[in-house]
Amino acid sequence: MIPNYHYFLALAEERNISRAAKRLFISHQALSKYLKGLETHYGVTLFHRKPHLSLTPAGQQFYESLRQLELLESNLEKQLLNYHDSDTGSLRIGATQGRFRILIPELLVRFKALYPHVELDTVCADSNSLREMLLSNRLDFMLTALPADGSSRLESTLLITERLYLIISDNMLRHYFPGRFPACKKVFQKGVHLEDFQHVPFILNQKGYSSRDMVDTYAMKSNLTFNCIQEIVQADIHYLLSARDYAASFCFSMFLPGISAANRLDSADSKLNIFPVAGFDTTNPVRLLYLKGRLFPAYGQALISLIQEICRPFMQPPAEIG
Repeated sequence: MIPNYHYFLALAEERNISRAAKRLFISHQALSKYLKGLETHYGVTLFHRKPHLSLTPAGQQFYESLRQLELLESNLEKQLLNYHDSDTGSLRIGATQGRFRILIPELLVRFKALYPHVELDTVCADSNSLREMLLSNRLDFMLTALPADGSSRLESTLLITERLYLIISDNMLRHYFPGRFPACKKVFQKGVHLEDFQHVPFILNQKGYSSRDMVDTYAMKSNLTFNCIQEIVQADIHYLLSARDYAASFCFSMFLPGISAANRLDSADSKLNIFPVAGFDTTNPVRLLYLKGRLFPAYGQALISLIQEICRPFMQPPAEIG
């Protein structure tokens, strides 16, 4: 076993001796001495010092090997826990903001009832930050709509395959389809044709996010132009603004119960409508990512099953939700 290998991992992640030393609660001098001793022992330079601390090719190989060592050590601990039939321990799971608010509260309550002595730590962050935490063993699981590929170190469990729906209020339909309202609602419930909505203002996600990329790809293929008046990352803000007749929006399956709940609580005559999009066959797979080869104790496997169970209702058509 390489002594204090987590020192090297902290240096590789922080890329600064002072920050790494602070994180490790040791002195700058002690960490510098550790790094020098490590390079002397192996006879290679592990870090470039200028213009800033960065891994050499040898250092990168050393880093990847230590990550595997860390994984093996973690797996050994989990296996030994199983021999003791232990229901104590901890797990760490991360999700992006919108899905965090939808899934994590129920997950915490139900998992606590099953395993009261297992600590379930949660992290809310953007997908790229969560992915880095997962790859550096600071997370056990990550809920994401990111592609499963991109790293040979990751594997995944598919949770739900989402569809994209168009969200628009009664008032907006009345305003932008004056000669067709309310009869148009029955027609749109069978599937809207987006070319009929080019004159309607929309709130869209920022470029690079799944829903926006799907909409932009469809628009390019169909030679359409959307009247985007606002870009907002938070998915729930989209339909909250749609409820106030600000603009139409798009919504993934997992967020539909929030729309149904908003309609039940709103006493106004204008309700939000959930319409499928005709000819829009692209879906959004939501997965649970974890390190390839990572072993989990019984309560880890139970967590995966519980997340799948919580996600299952979101596969229902919108008319059956909420």
